[in-house]
Order: sequence, then structure tokens, then C-alpha cells
Amino acid sequence: MPYRRLPKTDQARLRTLQQAVDSSIQNGIYTNVLTHNTYYKAKTFLQKFSREVDVYKKCIVEQSSKRGNEKFESALKRARMYVSHFIQVLSMSIVRGEIPRSKRAYYGLPEEEDTIPNLFAESAVLEWGARIIEGESKRQKEGGIPIYNPTMARVKVIYDLFKEMYDRQLYLKQRTDEALRNIAEMRAEGDEIIFEVWGEIEKAFASFSPEERLKKCSEYGVIYYTRTDRNKKNA
Repeated sequence: MPYRRLPKTDQARLRTLQQAVDSSIQNGIYTNVLTHNTYYKAKTFLQKFSREVDVYKKCIVEQSSKRGNEKFESALKRARMYVSHFIQVLSMSIVRGEIPRSKRAYYGLPEEEDTIPNLFAESAVLEWGARIIEGESKRQKEGGIPIYNPTMARVKVIYDLFKEMYDRQLYLKQRTDEALRNIAEMRAEGDEIIFEVWGEIEKAFASFSPEERLKKCSEYGVIYYTRTDRNKKNA
């Protein structure tokens, strides 16, 4: 005997609701198989659910894009290199006596050491990039001679480009997580609507013969499966 089973995936939920909504309008005329309330409830939910699923898929594609990742990795590498080089030049200027050692504090660097911070992590590049930009600005405002090769202007351009891409990746991840949460929260509501829709569809064709009823209900998106009889006796 055929039996119903609710969709198990988001795409199956979308297909089921879309078929029910589309089939309810034939040649521009409302079929009355679904009540107006159920029809608009299904249509409204379908639009919201479809939008969140589309957002999730697009964000995932953009995040995992090889081209996008290559650009991001290139921007990260350049930002790391320029931040590191600037700090190295600063240290050499201090060793040569061109800049007082006390000025290292302006950049958040320890005064007693000429070390380069660990810039392996993306967050470290962002943190130290912001520190040296702020520190160099403060030192120059006090009359300090600008550091060259690289200049702070060049460092800032490279840093800002990386930060823009980093913020974009961060936004995509946040939007992906948000869409995934929204989708998860909407699934139960979607299943309830599908259950209600299927109930009304089957009721509308209750007077049809079993074969014709299955055919018409399937046209409106009801999913039927054939139950296998496991209790058959061996021949």
C-alpha cells in the first residue's frame, strides 16, 4: 500500500511546496483544491524559505570559490609582508639612532627588544597592522621623520585591501551561519504546512478511485512510497 512521507531535505521541501502552489493555479484560475488560507500560507512560507536557502547556497559558493580564496591568500600574504617589513625598518632605524627606542611603545612593541611579532594568524596581521598605522601617525604628528621603504601610505593601502577582503569573508560566514540557523528554525513550520497541504489535497480527491486519487494527489506534490511487505511467506 502507498504511504506518505514528509520530505527529508530542504530541496525536497521546496519542490513539494512549489508543486502544490503552482498546481493550485491552472490556466490562471484557482483550483480550490487548497483553501485560500492554506494556499497563501504555503506560498508565503515558500518565498521566505527559498530566500534563506538561496542566501545560504550563494554564501557557501562565494566562500569556497577557488578564485576568491586565491585573491584572499594573496592579499593576506602581501599585508603580512608589508607589516613585517615596516616593523623591521623601524627596528633598524632605532638601532641606527634615527628614532628613539622609546617610540616603539607607540606601535605597541616592547622597548627593550627588536623582535617581530608573530604574524602567522590573520587576526595578528589585522591587529599589528592597525597598531603600526596608529603608531606611525602619532609619531609623525610629534614631528618624527616618516619611515620609507615601505612608506606608511603604501602599508596602509595594502593593509586596507586585506582588511576589506577579510571583512567580506567574515560577513559571508556570519550571513551563512544566520541563514543556516533560520533554515533550521523554519523546517518544523515547513513540515507542518506540508502536512496541512497534503491533508487538504487528499480530502479534495477523496471521492476518486484509489488509482486516480494517487495520480491527482501526486500532481499536487504529495509524495507517496510503496510499502514493501516483509511478511510474505516463502513460496
